[in-house]
Amino acid sequence: MAEPSEKEISNVLDYLGHLNERMRFEMICKWNETQKAEYKRLLDEFERLNKTCIKEAETPDNLNYQKGLALEKLVRYLLGISGGIFETRCNLHTSTNEIDELVTLTPKGKVLLKHGLINKHLDIFLGECKNYHKCVDVTYVGKFCSLLLTNNVKLGILFSYHGVSGSGWNHAAGLIKKFYLHKEKLEERYCIIDFSIKEFKAILSGKNLLGIIEERLLSLQFDTDFTRYLSKHPAQ
Repeated sequence: MAEPSEKEISNVLDYLGHLNERMRFEMICKWNETQKAEYKRLLDEFERLNKTCIKEAETPDNLNYQKGLALEKLVRYLLGISGGIFETRCNLHTSTNEIDELVTLTPKGKVLLKHGLINKHLDIFLGECKNYHKCVDVTYVGKFCSLLLTNNVKLGILFSYHGVSGSGWNHAAGLIKKFYLHKEKLEERYCIIDFSIKEFKAILSGKNLLGIIEERLLSLQFDTDFTRYLSKHPAQ
């Protein structure tokens, strides 16, 4: 297949630029039927393992390991099929820590970023998979905050089944808000996104990764729960 010409690429970018965010993200992240089926298979396996009771007779001895592996496979597949804009490096060891996923942009992603078609936070971010039998607590969220600070990365996505503990300004959810606000200037703030089974299922139901990230970033900035995609005001 021939490579698209510069004019063809320019036309596509111009078209995307005239769409509202919801439609733009849907177009960028559009899946084919094979991708949908594989994502559903991985999600079903992830959910099945997390619903397995330890007391069940056929429970495997390495259930916790299998849960963690299922989450990692699901996350990496999702990143890989969300528009072909992410490049993921897994299990990187630094002098003090291990990074589950270091996510950067592919050449396609960099073009979209250059033209303001995706959020600037997506230039580089960290993904962390924590598949506990309960909500991720404040201690671990604190460690994730330190990981972002140490590596000077402004966005981290915490993938889990149950999500983080607490709500509002309490426990782990509260720490995420306080961590975001500890820098005065907006461009210097560190953002952590809580991504749980609810978000994984929402994607299967029609949402997409870019839209969910955008919602969560807006929620941090305005301390408001953006549960729907935003579109332009009728007056615009």
